Parts: sequence; C-alpha cells; structure tokens
Amino acid sequence: MINYRQIRQYTLENPKKSPSALGAKILILGFAAIILIGSFLLALPVATQGPGSISWLDALFTSTSATTVTGLAVVSTEATFSLFGEIVILLLMQVGGMGFIILSIVLFRLIGRHVTFYERSLLRQNLGVEEGHGVIRLAWRVIQITLMIEFIGAILLFTQWVQVMDWDKAIYYSIFHSVSAFCNAGFDLFHGFDDPVMVATRNSPISIIVLSLLITIGTLGVTVIYDLIHWPAERRLSLHTRLILPFTIILTILGTFLIMIDETFVQGHALSLLPTGEQWWLAFFTAVSSRTAGITLIPMADLGEASQFIIVIWMFIGGAPASMGGGVGLTTVAVVLITLVSNVRGHDDVRVLKRSLPLETVTKAVAILTVSTILVVVVTVLLALLEQGHIFPLGFEVISAFSNTGYSLGITSDLSLVSRLLIIFTMFWGRLGPLTLVVALAQRHRQSLVYFPEEKIIIG
Repeated sequence: MINYRQIRQYTLENPKKSPSALGAKILILGFAAIILIGSFLLALPVATQGPGSISWLDALFTSTSATTVTGLAVVSTEATFSLFGEIVILLLMQVGGMGFIILSIVLFRLIGRHVTFYERSLLRQNLGVEEGHGVIRLAWRVIQITLMIEFIGAILLFTQWVQVMDWDKAIYYSIFHSVSAFCNAGFDLFHGFDDPVMVATRNSPISIIVLSLLITIGTLGVTVIYDLIHWPAERRLSLHTRLILPFTIILTILGTFLIMIDETFVQGHALSLLPTGEQWWLAFFTAVSSRTAGITLIPMADLGEASQFIIVIWMFIGGAPASMGGGVGLTTVAVVLITLVSNVRGHDDVRVLKRSLPLETVTKAVAILTVSTILVVVVTVLLALLEQGHIFPLGFEVISAFSNTGYSLGITSDLSLVSRLLIIFTMFWGRLGPLTLVVALAQRHRQSLVYFPEEKIIIG
C-alpha cells in the first residue's frame, strides 16, 4: 500500500532545484543588470548632445530597447545622443544580440578562468543546441561569424553611403547600421525620412539587399547557420533547419505580395506614388524587416491598415529560436500548424518530413503560443485603459515590443509613465522568451511522485 503521507514528507524534506529554473533566473538577472548599467551610462550628461541629460525613465527605455534589440524609441537617437551615447547603444545592441552568456564565457576563457559544467549547460541553452560537446568552441565560432558578417555588411553599406556623405561618417554609419540590422535591433541614425542617406538607401537596391541579408541571417539562428556552413561536407540538414528555411522564404515572399497588393492594387498608400521597381524593393524590405528587425524606410503610419495588420502577424511570428529575432518563433508556429495537419489527417503522432515530433515539443509550442497571446492581449487592454486611444495602434505597439521589432505607428513618445513601464516589461519579456520567464517564475523545486489516472474531456 502506498503511503502518500511519507511521499509528501520526502518531497518536502528533499527539494530538488530545477536547473532550467535556475538558468532562467540567471538569464533574467544578467539581462536586467546590463539594462541598468546601460541606463546609467545613457543618463550621464556626456551621453547627450548639449547641456543636461535625459530623464532616467527615457534612459531606461532606450537601454531596454537596445539590449533587447527592439528599436522602439521615446527620443530621437541621432538628435538626442552624443557619439558616446550612440556607442553605448551600439554596444548594448551587440551584447543583446549575441547574448551576454556567450560573451561572458568567452571572456572567462580569455582571462584563463575555468568554465564549469553548469556554465557550459547555460551556454548550450543560450545557443539552442542539444549536445554539450564542443559548446565553447561553438561560442567562439558564433562570435567570429557574427563579427565577420557585420564587417562584410559594413563594407558593402560603406560603398553605397560614401557617395552621399563624408567617408569618415560613412564608415561610422555603416558599422552602426550593419550591427543594428544583423542584431535585428531597429535603431538608426537617419534624420527623418527626408534624410539624404535614407533617400539614397530607398533608391539603392544594393543597400536594401545588404540590409535584408543581414536581417535574414540574424533571424536564422545558430543551429541553422552552423548546419549551412557544414552542409557542403556533411550533406545533411537537421529537421530544425529544414523547417526554418522554407518558412522564412514563404513568409518573405507572401509578405511582399500581400503588402504590394494592398499598397498598389487595392488602397494605394505609401508606395503608390513611387516607381514600380522601388515599390517592389520597399515592399520586400518591409516584409523582411517586419520579422523582428524594425528598420524603417517608409513611415508605418502611412501604410494601409491591411499592410499594418500583415506586419502585426509577421512581427508576432518573429524569427528562429536562439537567433537575433524575437516573437513566438518560427518553429513554434510551424509545430502548431504541423500538429493541426497531423490531427486533421488522423495520425496518432505528429509527423513532418519523415520524422515524428516528441510530445514535449508540441506541449512547449502550445505553451509559448498561449502565454504570448495572453501577454499581448493583457498589455494591450491595460494600455487601452490608460491611454484611452484607438486599440489598433496600441496593439501594434505592444506586439512590436513583445517581438522586439521596433516598428511603431508614431505613438511611443506620447505614452504615459505607466504605459512606458508596461512597454519596457513587454520588451524584456519578449527578448528572454515566454517560456524562460514562465519556468523561472514557476520555481519547480519538487519532482512529483504522484500520478493520476487519465480522463478525456470534450474539445471543440
């Protein structure tokens, strides 16, 4: 006979700390520390142009937006911050994009400190890989590949922008925007949409292609990039990569056509007065950038509501896990859709590309999608109560913050104190990932030894 009282007493006296919960807390505290340091630096008078400094709340908002690679701004970056302030933002974007866990452990190795087994486990979770073997070497490769891609992107952008500005300024702009694009941060140094550099970028297919490639590679994730690098030798791609690549292509093509249909053939808004070739390039770039990058070449407020709604969906989906992108994740949406198709076809398991997905994967996908939807709805309702404004612009702002995209319909700087704090919380949550915070807050210290019988309920 099972003595349930003894089992309960045993679990109370022998709590088992969950490594995933502890790792999630370390991620949360680490990102929070970086944001606070960035806030302090941006609040210094030396970080702004002219005398005085920005408020602590504006500094906190900007630091959070840069560290979470979002791009939402309550003050103009190029008009408010000095060179020192812009470099702080640049470093925050880089740290937030690559992940402070990766940078910290590599720094440990540089100073000769031994990396513990637990730190390797954290690094493995941060990189999104299953095997722990060679994870330190992989972290080095991630940093090297990141810097190499950003360097190449900066060179290509420099060749275009040196034609419209001095070479020293072109170098700085190229580096800043290459990092911003690859990290999917969304910050820019343009002086409005009439800025000569902005106009030159809109008219340059090469600049648009370079920025689009930087954004797309940044949203693929470590696993996909690693697979593609080793594909010529191994001739094998993981199931993860085989799902990410076609979904990325489909979203890009579909988004481009839907925006073009709304902007040129149906309503005729921001793109209708431009030459046909420029319309296609800008529609393509908007579809690419809407998946968590947020670099704005055309005013979001000037787009039709259908285009804005498409962007909302694309932002919510986001990029791949363990990448520079945010959102619920391509694989999350893919797993939910695959589960739906398998269920409709009457399969007992969830199968795709001659593979079956474990129940744990399906459960996590549903959990992430559910928690994310609840978060977005709750924060949107709270903003609607606080701001008394139209629900769509507020929802657009919330999803942009959650997905770490940075697109805005122009209401960010008009938000009240409490609303800005809600957006800061949403950006923070979105960068760490819904499941990370859920696991951390759950504090699953005890492993249950009691299992109950199953019973079906009516669904649908």
